[in-house]
Amino acid sequence: MKEVKYSINDAKNRLNYLKGIDVLLRVNLGRNKIVEYNGKVENLYASVFTVKSNEDAIKTYSYSDVLTGNIKFYTLGNVPR
Repeated sequence: MKEVKYSINDAKNRLNYLKGIDVLLRVNLGRNKIVEYNGKVENLYASVFTVKSNEDAIKTYSYSDVLTGNIKFYTLGNVPR
């Protein structure tokens, strides 16, 4: 099990800062499947948030995915390679 270092409120605050900014998302789907796409954090709700990709697809994720590191956000100027 992955160790959680922050609280849900910390994740919400971080995502509120990223709301409306172009970001690169790296989503770990498990079994060595990692998906990358560009998009914007669109809406924040009580237990989930939505991301609109540049292909106009809206995806929904939970804050626990951010806390455990299954989803990582990079601003387009700070992408590690």
